[in-house]
Amino acid sequence: METKITFRHMEPEPKLKSYAEQELSKIARYLHKPIEAHLVFDREKKRCQAEVQLIGDGDKFFAREQADDFYLAFDQALSKLLVQVKKHHDRWKRAKNKADIEEEDLGEATGEFEIVRSSEHLVSKPITLEEAADYLMSSQKQFIMFRNADNEKISVLYRRGDGNLGLIEPEQ
Repeated sequence: METKITFRHMEPEPKLKSYAEQELSKIARYLHKPIEAHLVFDREKKRCQAEVQLIGDGDKFFAREQADDFYLAFDQALSKLLVQVKKHHDRWKRAKNKADIEEEDLGEATGEFEIVRSSEHLVSKPITLEEAADYLMSSQKQFIMFRNADNEKISVLYRRGDGNLGLIEPEQ
């Protein structure tokens, strides 16, 4: 992490600088791309102000706080910044997981099914529903498509999960 620290209206304090760098390194774990940090410590009369700006993951995060002490002002600004960075990290994580799930679903959908083409040449003479049921019961097939002799339309007779037969007929 590249850190730039500016002290306005005051002399640089090495202890404050090392403390700030140490605390900023804790936030760095939530950001993935190279991070830049700009800190400004400013004394206005008796008030101490801390500004923290982070640039990472293509976003900017900013917080400013005032207090009686630089350490307190910096800690308050850092806690605001941490909320922003965690929210960004959670959004990034959700988006990444969503993309992974969609990719996984796509892989399963394309790899799981094979197209099987087989054809049977059947005589398309009309048969009754009872004849179709007898044919289906005597064979190992799951369904039969036939021309219904009663209405001259194509119908499908199939085996249901409960062992009974189901009939699909086109609408009028």
